[in-house]
Amino acid sequence: MGRDRDPDRVAAVAPTRASARSAAPSLSRRLGGPVAAFSLAGYLASAGAPGRIVLCPSGRSLEKEIDFLRAARERVLWSTPDEIVLSAIEGLLGSLPSTAARVRSRPRRSRETRTALLLEGKVTSARVREALASDARLWIVEHPRRVRVNRPLRDRLRRIGVTWSALDPVIAVAILASPRLAAARARWKGLLPSGIPLWIRSGNRRGKSFRTRFRRSPPLR
Repeated sequence: MGRDRDPDRVAAVAPTRASARSAAPSLSRRLGGPVAAFSLAGYLASAGAPGRIVLCPSGRSLEKEIDFLRAARERVLWSTPDEIVLSAIEGLLGSLPSTAARVRSRPRRSRETRTALLLEGKVTSARVREALASDARLWIVEHPRRVRVNRPLRDRLRRIGVTWSALDPVIAVAILASPRLAAARARWKGLLPSGIPLWIRSGNRRGKSFRTRFRRSPPLR
């Protein structure tokens, strides 16, 4: 399985690469290291992108920013399988990616017998159509970036109850939110996993640069 060579690398992920590049210098200063800039689509298309990200919603409206968070949740922020499923996969493969090994201690247990489908390698629309013959609705992949499935098919999978998990999940370091998005957190916090720190930015554009001052807010609950 492919693994991130440098687990400390971080990517700023925004609706556009230009927005991510605007946020990257301030994030680099805050985090004390280089920050790569990606659009959401560019991040998913890059095999070597960092496994840790800061979500940087930006848009002309609050609705656009919330739409971006929804898209990030659906396409990037997938959890690891629960302990029972992880143990079964470890027995099958012989080992787990380091990220899965670190988070497996979370108390997420179920007494239900679950049928899961493990999809190794690149997951294309053609493979997904074949996988639909299975009764399993928990689909486990190596990494969200390995999934290359068109939007109509993803929508169909969601309607029939397919849930995605990843052995090497993307870790959200924080959400870099505008004041208006932070003020509306009650509208969107349920879209994302709990515990992600919320950093509030305020600034103004000067030419092509964006200066950011951070304010802390409690993590999502």
